[in-house]
Amino acid sequence: MTSNESNRRGEFGLTFPVRLVSDVRKSQEWYRNVLQCHDISGYGHATRGDGGGMGLIVVTAASPDHIRPNAVAQKHKDEPAEAASSEYGCDSLIEVAWDNLEYIVEEVRSRGGKITVEPYEYTHEGWFHKKAHIADYDGYNIVLSANRSQTDESTSHQPEDKFMKTIQVRLVSDLKKSLDWYKNVLGCDEVNDYGYARRGDPDVPYPVMEVILQQAVSPQDVHPNALSAKVRGVEGLWEGPDEPWDTFVHVPWDDVKLIVEEVRARGGIIGSEPIEFHGDEWDSINAQIVDLDGYSIFLGGMRGKDEA
Repeated sequence: MTSNESNRRGEFGLTFPVRLVSDVRKSQEWYRNVLQCHDISGYGHATRGDGGGMGLIVVTAASPDHIRPNAVAQKHKDEPAEAASSEYGCDSLIEVAWDNLEYIVEEVRSRGGKITVEPYEYTHEGWFHKKAHIADYDGYNIVLSANRSQTDESTSHQPEDKFMKTIQVRLVSDLKKSLDWYKNVLGCDEVNDYGYARRGDPDVPYPVMEVILQQAVSPQDVHPNALSAKVRGVEGLWEGPDEPWDTFVHVPWDDVKLIVEEVRARGGIIGSEPIEFHGDEWDSINAQIVDLDGYSIFLGGMRGKDEA
């Protein structure tokens, strides 16, 4: 093994937030019809866009009490009052172009979507910001977000219904400690005081692992996903995972064990050790990492029989 190979880090691939929902089919139908997700699978996927866009996995909640959209987060001290809604939290943040935000809101409204916070603007640290809130079928809060520098001139091109990228948002008990964990244990390449954490090449917008961490107002607002229900006997629908999932990350086969050992060496908790499953055409390998607040990051790798 060369020194470069021994120093190589594991690569995070496509990353999906995982949501507990009341009815997978109805939730996927909402994402298809209202947010125009084109890839709807029996494994709970609802995705849209090839070079960004959005994607998530929905699984059936074992109890209605397990469907818990994020509460309103604690505000940053220097944040202007109008920067956040005092009534709705954020479960996903979707970045869109400045001229597209109002257009997307009206498109969502025309398809029966619920706009919980109408578009609003504010300025902060030399930037114009614009946001709007959408509630999905189960009440999870999706925040459309656009920004531009105060020195930029406004454009007037034809707006389009386009998502740039979507970032999962999670409430944590101690933002500073959580940011330290994502940087020093999970190995994120960038973290900042506003809760953004990313692992992956900044010049490659997709795929990388990105999350926004927000300080919870109360410890009761920090709620990793419970174990989902098992859906049995429904044709074409996966029965669900065997462990609680908060985030699913597609990882190259050889990198699952590599990432687990990286995290272990830095003092991280391994929720489940790498386990291999062998099928007729495909093999899979899975492992689970647990962050400081108990959120589960599930690593999944696959390879064809001819790659073994």
